[in-house]
Amino acid sequence: MAEQPMIVHDPAGVRLATHPDYPVFKHVVPLPSISLMDSIGAATLENFFIVAEAWASVVSRFAPTGASVLDIGCGCGRTARLLLLRPDLTYLGFDVFKPAIEWAEAYLSPLSGGRFRFAHVDGHSAHYNPRGALASRDVVFPAADGRTDVAFAASLFTHLLEPDAEHYLAESARCLRRGGVLVASIHDEPPPGVRYAGREDRIDVERGYFVTLAGRAGFALREDLGALCGQTALAFERR
Repeated sequence: MAEQPMIVHDPAGVRLATHPDYPVFKHVVPLPSISLMDSIGAATLENFFIVAEAWASVVSRFAPTGASVLDIGCGCGRTARLLLLRPDLTYLGFDVFKPAIEWAEAYLSPLSGGRFRFAHVDGHSAHYNPRGALASRDVVFPAADGRTDVAFAASLFTHLLEPDAEHYLAESARCLRRGGVLVASIHDEPPPGVRYAGREDRIDVERGYFVTLAGRAGFALREDLGALCGQTALAFERR
Protein backbone atom coordinates (compact mmCIF):
# COMPACT_ATOMS: atom_id res chain seq x y z
CA MET A 1 0.00 0.00 0.00
CA ALA A 2 1.36 3.42 -0.94
CA GLU A 3 2.16 5.77 1.93
CA GLN A 4 -0.44 8.50 2.31
CA PRO A 5 0.77 12.10 1.87
CA MET A 6 1.28 14.10 5.03
CA ILE A 7 -1.47 16.57 5.90
CA VAL A 8 -0.07 20.09 6.13
CA HIS A 9 -1.94 22.83 7.98
CA ASP A 10 -0.52 25.88 6.22
CA PRO A 11 -0.93 29.02 8.37
CA ALA A 12 -1.50 31.05 5.21
CA GLY A 13 -4.81 29.34 4.57
CA VAL A 14 -6.49 29.88 7.94
CA ARG A 15 -9.16 32.51 8.54
CA LEU A 16 -8.86 34.56 11.74
CA ALA A 17 -12.59 34.66 12.35
CA THR A 18 -15.18 33.25 14.68
CA HIS A 19 -17.46 30.37 13.81
CA PRO A 20 -19.88 31.43 11.04
CA ASP A 21 -22.89 29.81 12.72
CA TYR A 22 -22.48 31.49 16.12
CA PRO A 23 -22.33 35.23 16.81
CA VAL A 24 -20.02 36.79 19.37
CA PHE A 25 -21.92 37.40 22.61
CA LYS A 26 -20.75 39.94 25.17
CA HIS A 27 -18.77 38.36 28.03
CA VAL A 28 -19.00 34.94 26.33
CA VAL A 29 -15.98 33.09 24.96
CA PRO A 30 -16.50 32.86 21.17
CA LEU A 31 -15.97 29.83 18.99
CA PRO A 32 -13.10 29.68 16.48
CA SER A 33 -13.57 29.49 12.72
CA ILE A 34 -14.05 26.13 11.04
CA SER A 35 -10.53 26.30 9.59
CA LEU A 36 -9.05 26.84 13.06
CA MET A 37 -11.10 23.98 14.48
CA ASP A 38 -9.85 21.81 11.64
CA SER A 39 -6.24 22.70 12.48
CA ILE A 40 -6.62 21.05 15.90
CA GLY A 41 -8.45 18.02 14.55
CA ALA A 42 -11.90 19.08 15.75
CA ALA A 43 -14.14 17.86 12.94
CA THR A 44 -17.33 18.85 14.76
CA LEU A 45 -18.43 21.19 17.54
CA GLU A 46 -19.30 18.11 19.61
CA ASN A 47 -15.73 16.89 19.37
CA PHE A 48 -14.41 20.39 20.13
CA PHE A 49 -16.42 20.68 23.34
CA ILE A 50 -15.92 17.10 24.56
CA VAL A 51 -12.14 17.27 24.21
CA ALA A 52 -12.05 20.75 25.78
CA GLU A 53 -14.04 19.61 28.80
CA ALA A 54 -12.01 16.43 29.24
CA TRP A 55 -8.67 18.21 29.22
CA ALA A 56 -9.86 21.11 31.36
CA SER A 57 -11.12 18.61 33.94
CA VAL A 58 -7.82 16.74 34.02
CA VAL A 59 -5.72 19.91 34.24
CA SER A 60 -7.92 21.28 37.03
CA ARG A 61 -7.48 18.02 38.93
CA PHE A 62 -3.75 18.71 39.21
CA ALA A 63 -3.86 22.52 39.48
CA PRO A 64 -3.89 23.79 43.08
CA THR A 65 -5.52 27.09 43.98
CA GLY A 66 -3.59 29.96 42.39
CA ALA A 67 -1.68 27.67 40.05
CA SER A 68 0.42 28.79 37.11
CA VAL A 69 -0.49 26.72 34.03
CA LEU A 70 1.54 26.18 30.86
CA ASP A 71 -0.28 24.90 27.76
CA ILE A 72 2.31 23.37 25.41
CA GLY A 73 0.88 23.42 21.91
CA CYS A 74 -2.26 25.31 22.89
CA GLY A 75 -3.72 25.75 19.40
CA CYS A 76 -6.65 28.16 19.39
CA GLY A 77 -7.26 27.77 23.12
CA ARG A 78 -9.68 24.84 23.12
CA THR A 79 -8.81 23.93 26.71
CA ALA A 80 -8.04 27.50 27.73
CA ARG A 81 -11.63 28.59 27.09
CA LEU A 82 -12.81 26.37 29.95
CA LEU A 83 -9.87 27.11 32.23
CA LEU A 84 -11.00 30.75 32.04
CA LEU A 85 -13.73 29.67 34.45
CA ARG A 86 -11.04 29.18 37.12
CA PRO A 87 -10.48 32.81 38.25
CA ASP A 88 -7.54 31.79 40.45
CA LEU A 89 -5.36 30.49 37.59
CA THR A 90 -2.72 32.24 35.55
CA TYR A 91 -2.12 30.71 32.14
CA LEU A 92 0.40 30.83 29.32
CA GLY A 93 -0.26 28.98 26.07
CA PHE A 94 2.08 28.78 23.11
CA ASP A 95 2.08 27.15 19.71
CA VAL A 96 4.03 27.08 16.44
CA PHE A 97 0.79 27.64 14.49
CA LYS A 98 0.64 31.44 14.38
CA PRO A 99 -3.00 31.97 13.30
CA ALA A 100 -4.21 30.04 16.35
CA ILE A 101 -2.18 32.30 18.65
CA GLU A 102 -3.39 35.45 16.94
CA TRP A 103 -6.98 34.28 17.31
CA ALA A 104 -6.60 33.36 20.97
CA GLU A 105 -4.90 36.66 21.78
CA ALA A 106 -7.69 38.55 20.03
CA TYR A 107 -10.68 36.66 21.44
CA LEU A 108 -9.64 34.89 24.65
CA SER A 109 -7.04 37.06 26.37
CA PRO A 110 -9.34 40.10 26.68
CA LEU A 111 -11.79 38.00 28.71
CA SER A 112 -9.15 36.95 31.24
CA GLY A 113 -8.43 40.24 33.01
CA GLY A 114 -4.75 39.83 32.20
CA ARG A 115 -4.47 36.30 33.58
CA PHE A 116 -4.21 34.47 30.24
CA ARG A 117 -1.55 35.04 27.62
CA PHE A 118 -0.76 33.36 24.30
CA ALA A 119 2.61 33.35 22.52
CA HIS A 120 3.81 32.25 19.10
CA VAL A 121 7.04 30.27 18.85
CA ASP A 122 8.35 30.03 15.29
CA GLY A 123 9.42 26.39 15.48
CA HIS A 124 9.52 24.39 12.27
CA SER A 125 6.90 21.70 11.84
CA ALA A 126 6.27 19.92 8.57
CA HIS A 127 2.70 19.43 9.79
CA TYR A 128 1.88 22.85 11.30
CA ASN A 129 4.57 25.41 10.44
CA PRO A 130 6.53 24.36 7.34
CA ARG A 131 8.28 27.74 7.05
CA GLY A 132 9.23 27.97 10.74
CA ALA A 133 12.63 29.54 11.43
CA LEU A 134 13.64 27.37 14.39
CA ALA A 135 14.37 23.66 14.46
CA SER A 136 12.21 22.01 17.12
CA ARG A 137 15.33 21.19 19.16
CA ASP A 138 16.08 24.94 19.34
CA VAL A 139 12.66 25.99 20.61
CA VAL A 140 12.73 27.61 24.05
CA PHE A 141 9.42 27.65 25.86
CA PRO A 142 8.37 31.25 26.68
CA ALA A 143 8.26 30.54 30.42
CA ALA A 144 10.70 31.15 33.26
CA ASP A 145 12.67 28.42 35.00
CA GLY A 146 10.85 26.58 37.78
CA ARG A 147 7.79 28.84 37.97
CA THR A 148 5.04 26.64 36.50
CA ASP A 149 2.80 24.45 38.67
CA VAL A 150 1.09 22.44 35.92
CA ALA A 151 2.07 21.97 32.28
CA PHE A 152 0.04 20.01 29.80
CA ALA A 153 0.46 18.82 26.24
CA ALA A 154 -2.82 17.71 24.68
CA SER A 155 -2.04 15.75 21.52
CA LEU A 156 1.38 17.37 21.13
CA PHE A 157 3.72 14.40 21.49
CA THR A 158 1.53 12.67 18.93
CA HIS A 159 3.21 15.01 16.39
CA LEU A 160 6.84 15.19 17.58
CA LEU A 161 9.71 13.13 16.20
CA GLU A 162 11.77 11.43 18.90
CA PRO A 163 14.63 13.99 19.23
CA ASP A 164 12.07 16.80 19.31
CA ALA A 165 10.00 14.99 21.94
CA GLU A 166 13.10 14.62 24.12
CA HIS A 167 13.79 18.34 23.82
CA TYR A 168 10.18 19.27 24.65
CA LEU A 169 10.27 17.02 27.71
CA ALA A 170 13.48 18.72 28.86
CA GLU A 171 11.95 22.17 28.34
CA SER A 172 8.85 21.11 30.26
CA ALA A 173 11.03 20.03 33.16
CA ARG A 174 12.94 23.32 33.07
CA CYS A 175 9.74 25.36 33.40
CA LEU A 176 8.10 23.30 36.16
CA ARG A 177 8.79 23.79 39.84
CA ARG A 178 9.96 20.78 41.79
CA GLY A 179 6.88 18.65 42.40
CA GLY A 180 5.05 20.28 39.49
CA VAL A 181 3.02 18.12 37.12
CA LEU A 182 3.18 17.51 33.37
CA VAL A 183 0.15 15.88 31.78
CA ALA A 184 0.84 14.57 28.27
CA SER A 185 -0.97 12.36 25.81
CA ILE A 186 0.48 9.91 23.30
CA HIS A 187 -0.55 7.42 20.66
CA ASP A 188 0.91 4.14 21.92
CA GLU A 189 0.48 1.69 19.05
CA PRO A 190 3.79 1.57 17.15
CA PRO A 191 4.47 -1.41 14.87
CA PRO A 192 5.62 -4.59 16.67
CA GLY A 193 9.27 -4.35 17.69
CA VAL A 194 9.42 -0.57 17.19
CA ARG A 195 9.51 1.82 20.13
CA TYR A 196 8.96 5.13 18.32
CA ALA A 197 7.41 5.42 14.86
CA GLY A 198 5.59 7.70 12.45
CA ARG A 199 5.69 11.12 10.88
CA GLU A 200 4.67 14.48 12.29
CA ASP A 201 1.03 13.96 11.35
CA ARG A 202 0.88 10.79 13.50
CA ILE A 203 3.50 9.57 15.97
CA ASP A 204 3.19 6.36 17.99
CA VAL A 205 5.46 5.44 20.90
CA GLU A 206 5.52 2.54 23.33
CA ARG A 207 4.09 3.72 26.62
CA GLY A 208 7.02 2.33 28.61
CA TYR A 209 9.55 3.96 26.32
CA PHE A 210 7.84 7.34 26.64
CA VAL A 211 8.00 6.98 30.43
CA THR A 212 11.73 6.28 30.02
CA LEU A 213 12.21 9.40 27.89
CA ALA A 214 10.35 11.45 30.50
CA GLY A 215 12.54 9.96 33.21
CA ARG A 216 15.67 11.11 31.39
CA ALA A 217 14.26 14.63 31.45
CA GLY A 218 13.75 14.55 35.22
CA PHE A 219 10.20 13.23 35.55
CA ALA A 220 8.69 10.37 37.52
CA LEU A 221 5.39 8.82 36.49
CA ARG A 222 2.76 10.00 38.95
CA GLU A 223 -0.40 8.55 37.46
CA ASP A 224 -1.42 6.60 34.38
CA LEU A 225 -4.67 8.29 33.36
CA GLY A 226 -5.50 5.69 30.73
CA ALA A 227 -7.59 6.55 27.69
CA LEU A 228 -8.39 10.21 27.12
CA CYS A 229 -10.17 11.28 23.93
CA GLY A 230 -8.65 8.55 21.81
CA GLN A 231 -5.13 8.79 23.23
CA THR A 232 -3.27 7.59 26.31
CA ALA A 233 -2.68 10.26 28.97
CA LEU A 234 0.10 10.19 31.57
CA ALA A 235 0.77 12.50 34.51
CA PHE A 236 4.41 13.05 35.48
CA GLU A 237 5.90 14.76 38.51
CA ARG A 238 9.01 16.94 38.26
CA ARG A 239 11.63 15.38 40.52
